[in-house]
Amino acid sequence: MFAQACRFFRFLLPVFTAFLSLCPALAQSGELAQQSHALNAFETAPGQYLFRTQVNEVNLLFTVVDHKGKFISDLTLSDFHLLDDQLAPERVQSFQQQSNLPLRVALLIDVSGSVTARFEYEQQAANEFFKKILRPQDKAMVIGFNQKVQLQQDLTNDLISLHRAIKQLHVDGETALYDAVVFAADRLSQQSEQNTRRVIILISDGENNSSHAIMNDAEQAAVRAGTPIYVLSTNDAHANHYTKGEAVMELLSRSTGGEILPAHEKSEVAGAFRQVEKALRSQYLLSYKPAKFQANGNYRSVALTALDPHLKVECRHGYYAPRE
Repeated sequence: MFAQACRFFRFLLPVFTAFLSLCPALAQSGELAQQSHALNAFETAPGQYLFRTQVNEVNLLFTVVDHKGKFISDLTLSDFHLLDDQLAPERVQSFQQQSNLPLRVALLIDVSGSVTARFEYEQQAANEFFKKILRPQDKAMVIGFNQKVQLQQDLTNDLISLHRAIKQLHVDGETALYDAVVFAADRLSQQSEQNTRRVIILISDGENNSSHAIMNDAEQAAVRAGTPIYVLSTNDAHANHYTKGEAVMELLSRSTGGEILPAHEKSEVAGAFRQVEKALRSQYLLSYKPAKFQANGNYRSVALTALDPHLKVECRHGYYAPRE
């Protein structure tokens, strides 16, 4: 009888392994999207087993630009140097040029009173961006924020619905920037789909005067969701002063692997959206197993550099390991 039970268990083990590999509940914190299966079975009662798997594969999305800001998309793995928590990875699982994974885009539009003069052409540029970037497998959401955060349209690939959501936004009130970023990151994290690229596009002047969250909350939420933040700054880049809002948005974009782009004038807004479009079409995807990985919830730094000193890698600076 015992021998039969053992044979039955050996038959079921690969079935459970396949099942667990598809289970979206195992994808914790967003930034660890794929799984390396160190599967163990523990008998908790006669005939009952607890299966446990560790998620220890990191997915890095990144772009590379030259000294003129031109995207470089034909590099190979040998062109890069990677450290995870100051250690070389134990193993590189895969490397892709120009990743074609489906996009999940959160468009955050500042609708506080300070953006009134530029709001109409921001709406026009956003509509054009969606027309160019969204493929049938891609989806986007529209979020407006002043002192409140409002989900105008949840994830969809229907351009008419996205256009309507953008058109319905109205300018008024103060600015809850950090709350909006936290909301968008959490919303993207709630998606159970695996193997997608998440991105936040933020249009704002960066001034925050009405949030419950603080800047660190916004940065952590984006890092945990594994989403870069591309900022379209509505500040005047030609002004002689560097605002606090500009500093905040630069920190949020750089630390998450995104970019901050000038979008004060009408031509700049359209150009900034084109730059984001190019970035999303030029992304690399690197998957690896970290050395000495522990599923303890701690922050692990990431340093990815190009061996060519004339090239700059735009990549998030770290991630939070899931808790076992």
